[in-house]
Amino acid sequence: MVPLRTLGLLLLSWLTYGSNLTCPPRLDPVILDAPGIIEYGTEVHANCSSTEKRFEELTLWLGNKSCGSEIWDTDVSCDAPASDFQMKAVCIIKFNGTFQCSKELAITVYRNPEVRLSVKDGNVRQTDYELHCDVFHDTSAQNFSVTWYKNNKIFKTVPFIESHGKQENISDILTIDISREENFAEFRCEVQLDLGRQKPPDPVISTTYNVSARYAPEVRTYSNKKITVAKGGDATLLCDVEGNPPPEYQWTVDEEPLSETTDRLDIFQVNSSSTYTCTATNILGNITVQVYVVVEEMTTTGPAAVSNPEEKALENCGLTLMPSEVYVKYGDPASINCSTASRDVVKMSWEFSVGSSSETPPTVTWTVEKLKDFTAKPFCFVTLNDDNQCTIKPDIILYKLPDSVALSAVGNGSMREGEEHQLECVIHAVTPANKLLVKWYKDNENVLSDDKKNLSLSPPGSLKTLSYFYTFTAKKSDNGSLFRCEAEFQFGPAGPLVPPSMASKPYTAHVHYKPTFKACNSHYTGVENRFRLHDLSCETDGNPPPDIKWYYNGALIDSLKLLNRNDSGIYTATVHNSMGQVKTDVSIRVEYRPSLSCQMLYEVKVNEAPKTLCELEGSPPPDISWLKNGTEIFPRHWKKHESGNYSLKASNKHGKAEQHFYLNILYSPEFTESDTTVGFTADNNVSLVCNADGNPEPEIKWTHYQPADNVRETTVGRQKIITITRATSTNAGHYICVATNKVGNVTRSVILVKRDKIDHFFTYWWVILLLVLVIVIVILGLIYGNNRRRQGLYTFVHDQIIPMQSNTTVENGAQLLNGEK
Repeated sequence: MVPLRTLGLLLLSWLTYGSNLTCPPRLDPVILDAPGIIEYGTEVHANCSSTEKRFEELTLWLGNKSCGSEIWDTDVSCDAPASDFQMKAVCIIKFNGTFQCSKELAITVYRNPEVRLSVKDGNVRQTDYELHCDVFHDTSAQNFSVTWYKNNKIFKTVPFIESHGKQENISDILTIDISREENFAEFRCEVQLDLGRQKPPDPVISTTYNVSARYAPEVRTYSNKKITVAKGGDATLLCDVEGNPPPEYQWTVDEEPLSETTDRLDIFQVNSSSTYTCTATNILGNITVQVYVVVEEMTTTGPAAVSNPEEKALENCGLTLMPSEVYVKYGDPASINCSTASRDVVKMSWEFSVGSSSETPPTVTWTVEKLKDFTAKPFCFVTLNDDNQCTIKPDIILYKLPDSVALSAVGNGSMREGEEHQLECVIHAVTPANKLLVKWYKDNENVLSDDKKNLSLSPPGSLKTLSYFYTFTAKKSDNGSLFRCEAEFQFGPAGPLVPPSMASKPYTAHVHYKPTFKACNSHYTGVENRFRLHDLSCETDGNPPPDIKWYYNGALIDSLKLLNRNDSGIYTATVHNSMGQVKTDVSIRVEYRPSLSCQMLYEVKVNEAPKTLCELEGSPPPDISWLKNGTEIFPRHWKKHESGNYSLKASNKHGKAEQHFYLNILYSPEFTESDTTVGFTADNNVSLVCNADGNPEPEIKWTHYQPADNVRETTVGRQKIITITRATSTNAGHYICVATNKVGNVTRSVILVKRDKIDHFFTYWWVILLLVLVIVIVILGLIYGNNRRRQGLYTFVHDQIIPMQSNTTVENGAQLLNGEK
């Protein structure tokens, strides 16, 4: 027996002889497994198999490469390089010599661009820096976005649309200002390809640049503005100014310019007090610092300490060192002046192992261009005429800044919120180690200072490599924070005005923490076929960046699917990363335009309040209006005889709908006459008529009367008539008329009474007498009224002759009070 499925395929082959068709969905015999997205140049692996047991050939095309099999129940696999941006995988199954079908899958091939970040100075007045993120893109048409990060936090995202088949080198420019409060910031850019519905690859990340705040020159708070020197002595003046960009310096003395252009000015053999002025200038401004040099007469002094009795005897040689205590950076030049106030000098010089001496008593100078000898102990001596000799030794502290200061995390694991972690600061090749203070900073805030006071003294020049540790419990807020350690020499007040120091490069903390929803509305309303879960503005936070998935009644939902009216409900958004997951419920209402489904005819009862008769749908609930013959009406209840052509119109903010129908208003039967009594005389004909109105038209019938040969019931139009011919006393009685329709029924009673003829005679005479009486009363009333008109009340005027005329009205002096003329 041939399987039904295979029989269907063969039947399809006969109908499509000689064609190569896409396999029909219901009888799809091909299973094709290939990646939907692959990076350009990498190897693509695809697999093709069949659910059918019998076929002639199975072929898999992967790009331009073909792989095939003629063995039943065998899968076909193929590997090929992704060298074409329009790559496809096609699996073809051949059942016989005339029929084959195929399944095709497009493969998205992408190529990551090259990303370079450069920094340029900005406009002096508008911005500090211009950061250029250059994207070198040589791919097929691909969209991408450039995201800027400042201190590891998203600062700005710019989308780009790539032109098709064209090499595009794009540069996105970010202008930034760094405030003095920030001091410096870390910037990088990342390029993320947009591959539509495909999951995007990892972004391409540029190098990271640290940029510092730019500011005009300013004086440090601890700047010394007054220096006292011995007459004839030397001094070093420091223009203690900082600025970014580094300023240029110009010195003057008593308003006369000097040639020195650094922040340091050495003056020699100072004999008078003067005012030295330093002007520091950069592109953002300038500042002036004045240093007052005061010369004092000095008495001869001996050495600070005498190591043996012979030196003690020579304390009054008047030797002075300027400076007497020198702090020299390893490899820097050094110079010390030695002067004497004695006039009995035979010889004066320096004793040294490195450097040179200039001998012009009463001042001799020891100078070394690059001091690197930690054992150097030069001293100055003087021989007087009496052969007395004095010596004086300067205190020389030769310090060496570290070769490097490196900051790293202890251990290889990532930082996890709530766990204790350590940062290690390794200071390589530094001396003197016992004068070192290590400061720890988090985002420019000092969090710890460690001076290691327990360090033992080491021989001069002993280079130390030291490790310092900072232990803290990682918090979510630490993520993206910049940590650094700074090694600073603490030489005290006699040391350099600016303590020598070296800082590590910033270390960016990456703290993993459980995801959270930063912003996700608990209720959301969308429009049918225009709204997707992907469009919801559910902002999440977490590290590693969490994935968000949507569930409905426990089932995973495709967030790119357009929702319709049947998809309203409570959805669950789940975000998760390696630290955990969190859920939140979102009530989603899918709104849609109104729709009406009406019958051609509706029936309502009179006095009923209007209600929606049609099947109505719409969200939000539509507003309903009634129209009759195209004119809007506002019925409160239905009235009789208002049946006709009506329409309902439904509208909400998404649209309108209208349906027409005929409305039939029903009401129960109503008699045109009330209950009555009818008299008859024997041998006369009698007709009893029953007529009723109603919708639908009522059924009328007479009941409760005694049938007889002379009684006949007929129908004329909507009337039911009982005709009694030559009525007799047997026809007298109670006749009931009943009118019925589906709304209700009513009854009307007619009592038929037989009367004698004499009764009629007396009745007629009473009527005649009543008419005569009415006529008499009317005549009497007319006579009385006529007599009243002839009577009246008159007013006479004295001393005047009033002519009297019959049948005329008195004028010129008399007035008719009743108003008649």
